Amino acid sequence: MQQIVLDAQASDIPAELARRGISGSTRVHVVVELADTESLPMARIAQDGRALDWLEDEPDLYTDNDLAKLGR
Repeated sequence: MQQIVLDAQASDIPAELARRGISGSTRVHVVVELADTESLPMARIAQDGRALDWLEDEPDLYTDNDLAKLGR
């Protein structure tokens, strides 16, 4: 497997691949590392990273009935 590392804006990737002689019909495996995470809110990074997707299959441990009634 040939490996190419690009430091480019996402919109420039197709042109950069074409410049290197890689056809648009070539299948590629892509790993994306964001160089500027300051521009993305942390919640968005976590959601896009999908690291917590497994929680969707887990049962809920608490319901609204478990909430403490304060001062009422």
